[in-house]
Amino acid sequence: MRILALETSADDTCASVVDGQRVLSNVVSSQTEIHKEWGGIVPNLAKRAHMERIGPVVEMALKRAKTSMEEIETVAVSLGPGLGIALSAGVNKAKEIAKIYNKKIIGVNHVEGHLWSLALQNKAGNPARAFEFPLLVLTASGGHTKIVLIKPTPNPSLEKGGGEKRFVYEIIGETLDDAAGEALDKAAKMLGLGYPGGPVIERLALEGDEKYLALPQPLNINKVLNFSFSGLKTSFYYKVRGMDKNEVDLHLRDLAASYQKAVFDHLERKFKLAIIKYEPKMVGATGGVLANQTLRNRLRKMARTSGRQILFPAKKIYNTDNAAMIGLVGGWKASRGEYDEIESLDIKPNWEV
Repeated sequence: MRILALETSADDTCASVVDGQRVLSNVVSSQTEIHKEWGGIVPNLAKRAHMERIGPVVEMALKRAKTSMEEIETVAVSLGPGLGIALSAGVNKAKEIAKIYNKKIIGVNHVEGHLWSLALQNKAGNPARAFEFPLLVLTASGGHTKIVLIKPTPNPSLEKGGGEKRFVYEIIGETLDDAAGEALDKAAKMLGLGYPGGPVIERLALEGDEKYLALPQPLNINKVLNFSFSGLKTSFYYKVRGMDKNEVDLHLRDLAASYQKAVFDHLERKFKLAIIKYEPKMVGATGGVLANQTLRNRLRKMARTSGRQILFPAKKIYNTDNAAMIGLVGGWKASRGEYDEIESLDIKPNWEV
């Protein structure tokens, strides 16, 4: 079953063609340069860019997949959560395509897509992963930070040809304020490093002293599995403000390393507590922040000490926003006959998984 999928929840215009768990094409048009000078996403600029790019991006996805619209069975699109004005660009395009080509349409939860980016395969069909349940997943990006416990119902199999894919999701921890990626972006802005902040923070931190700056650990209570980054961000702000520009420039790498460590300490600690409490059979981690190699290495080590294997998406690009993950979940919903009505389909900016 070939699915054409669209994703426009933030500042990436994405389209993909998937066949089951196999990604036949995955096209991402980044808007980084548009928003860079503003230090964050400007909603009206994001919408305009999505509307300009979504058509060519869809055409490129079909071309790279060597697929025509006649071979597409269903159109899947991210409905939310996300930036409403951006989501609408993808949803409107998906509805337009479904009407013109008489295709069925399915709305997909963006976070559910991130959770199952762990199952995406490359075009050649790398071996399908077998998942053990309960599965505990940390998903962290610029828009969300959650720990989700996944249990299958009624069919536990995710083997190739394993049948119906239906799950129960329990959010056992989430951010009370900023998301992890948002916290990194804001720190980068304080240091004059531009947007997006995560990649430049990562690059500088590799050469910095992570012990240079003492920063607090938020919600340092073992029974609490939620995250909070606003206090950490505020503490960092006042420490940087108390330094003159020359001192900041001199210790830029140390400041980046110290702040990144504090964010990752918080993520790792809460995830570890969740593993201890819920004793999952398998753990995974995904979302844009998980493209950071330092964090991936830390979580691998943490998982090994708990006697578990940790899964990451097969390609780093599947961590960040992409349409392939939307197509994967959309395909599962199609196999269950969970189609939407074209006319009534609408965005859900605050949609919980």
